[in-house]
Amino acid sequence: MSGSRLDESTSRRSGFRFAELLKVQGKLALREPYALFGGLALPAILLAVFGFIGQANPGNVGSTGLTIIEVWTPTILVLSMIFISVSLPNTLVRDREIGWLRRVSTTPLHPSRLLAAQLIIDLILAAAAILIVILEGALVFGASLHVQILPFAVSLLLAIVELFALGLVLVALMPTQTVAQPVSGVVTFGLMFLSGLWVNPAQVGDPLRTIMYYSPSGAAVKAVLDSAFNGDPSYAALLTMAVYTVIFGFIAIRYFRWE
Repeated sequence: MSGSRLDESTSRRSGFRFAELLKVQGKLALREPYALFGGLALPAILLAVFGFIGQANPGNVGSTGLTIIEVWTPTILVLSMIFISVSLPNTLVRDREIGWLRRVSTTPLHPSRLLAAQLIIDLILAAAAILIVILEGALVFGASLHVQILPFAVSLLLAIVELFALGLVLVALMPTQTVAQPVSGVVTFGLMFLSGLWVNPAQVGDPLRTIMYYSPSGAAVKAVLDSAFNGDPSYAALLTMAVYTVIFGFIAIRYFRWE
């Protein structure tokens, strides 16, 4: 009986410490505008821009059979995930550089809990971004999403996991925040281009189209786009994201340092 009570007390204290850690990381996240602006505000602004362009230029984009706002809604959804995921290096590399990760490792709370807390915060931001983009696209600009919940959810979840794993690769490989910031910027720019933000893959020829479709962000957009409007996601895109997730996860685990 006493052993059971001791285990219950230990579990309760561990849960309390994790809740406090989550609270601290949440406050730190509010001081890091990259994820908030890039993950929430900028996608809403971009969607509004494409929405007004679509209203001024009604009709379908190329051979897609979709309007401008319909084509770019999934792209901007993935763009939100990109900004949130590449905020991980700015946050966790900073925490490692100032010794916060090392200090956490000396407490009874395992350092992996810190990573879990950060991922929970980013998942909350991702959920908020998804709601903002979908509601704005559908209610304000009339994007007629024909979503089947399960394929759409699987596509979004794989996109989030894949891009967050890429963010953790940057955390693992970047030695300081001074290095992490410009590298994250370059990676963000590359992912934005490959996602089809400036030019849709359907409007370009090979080999660029193939590169875009099988890039981390391009595969994510393809899967989300198909599951949002065509009912079934591209299985090639889903497999591509799964492969990237495994590769990025292996690299992140292999090279991740707490101090």
